[in-house]
Amino acid sequence: MTETISPTSPAQLREAIAWAVADKVPLEIIGQGSKRAYGHDVSASHVLDMSKLTGILFYQPEELVISAHAGTPLAEIAAVLAENNQQFHFEPGDFPSLLGDGVASRSGTLGGLVACNLSGPRRLKVGAARDHVLGFGAISGRGEDFKSGGRVMKNVTGFDLSKLMAGSFGTLAVMHTITLKAMPQPETTRTVIIACDDVSSAGQAMTAAMGSENEVSGAAWVPASLIAGCCKDAAALEIATSAQNCLALRLEGPEQSVSWRADALSRLLGTIGDHAIVPVADSLTLWQAIADVTPFQGRDGILWRISVPPASGAAVVGAIRAPAGLGQLDVMLDWAGGLVWAQCAQCDASMAVHIREIVQKAHGNATLVRAPSNIRREIPAFQPLSPEIMRINQKISENFDPVGILNPGRMIPAHQGEGA
Repeated sequence: MTETISPTSPAQLREAIAWAVADKVPLEIIGQGSKRAYGHDVSASHVLDMSKLTGILFYQPEELVISAHAGTPLAEIAAVLAENNQQFHFEPGDFPSLLGDGVASRSGTLGGLVACNLSGPRRLKVGAARDHVLGFGAISGRGEDFKSGGRVMKNVTGFDLSKLMAGSFGTLAVMHTITLKAMPQPETTRTVIIACDDVSSAGQAMTAAMGSENEVSGAAWVPASLIAGCCKDAAALEIATSAQNCLALRLEGPEQSVSWRADALSRLLGTIGDHAIVPVADSLTLWQAIADVTPFQGRDGILWRISVPPASGAAVVGAIRAPAGLGQLDVMLDWAGGLVWAQCAQCDASMAVHIREIVQKAHGNATLVRAPSNIRREIPAFQPLSPEIMRINQKISENFDPVGILNPGRMIPAHQGEGA
């Protein structure tokens, strides 16, 4: 039977990990479990539950800085930021329904967010979650407490460990305290909606939009059904009923500037198809739905998350669609084409190799986010690493977690690591 350890302080966390190191006990690290299904299953006899290590430690709105324990719910932090008209600029999404793990919506923690380095639509303008981490405190797989960074935006402390920890899925150390940048909410938001069923045309349009002077902060190609479900604007609803897919281009800032830029963007791209400019409420709802990958939530299909250079997104989709065997392929593009969400009806190991070869040629990576257990056992969740990169990763892991007790197998299954 799996036993659970629930520390309530950094000191208790250090004691728990030190015990695990001494007895060589593998630990599965979780917060509220909202991303537990992201990656491979962990082989561990004990669960290290971080959900009791909570609380906002300090928040300085005037300095745009907030620090909290890793188990603090994101919803709690978002509410505190909103009271001061602030937010995290990288727009974290909400994934429980996407991963199908039965966890309640809006249930993620700060530690899980940073550990997975998940970023929303504004990433193409402001960077990823890791770029907003000012500092952290953590316990390594050696049982040692260490810190990196600080509370100010300009802080030179040597090697930037924040970027190493973000995206490590809890395999190097367990963060107990995290400090991040907060940013003011924009004065207003508008979204230009354009009917566009062709993915190639959509890719070209998003490239043109991002290259224009209109300061687009979000560029996505989404199913028209998402527009219909998020917008009340009559013109947008009319477009959604006549098209299968739509471009969504977001503009943020002062009211007068946003209004002018929305009109300019409509003139620039309006010949592609029918278009509308949707107001603030519709825009906020729509972009949260895009961040949450709503079109693929609550579904059973095999879901891929593909990251490529933005200009390559549409071509990658076309190449993946070309051969038979995948069945119906449903697609959504974010980050102006740099993030491709692709759901297929079926996929075996050879098809996965096909997808990853295409993505690798485009200098990207493909992550298997959701699939039945038999397929997950057959296909690695993350893009297989080259032998050179694998050796570097192993050296880093050995320095932070020499015994291999933290989330063993989460990123690289044991059989794959042994064969490298």
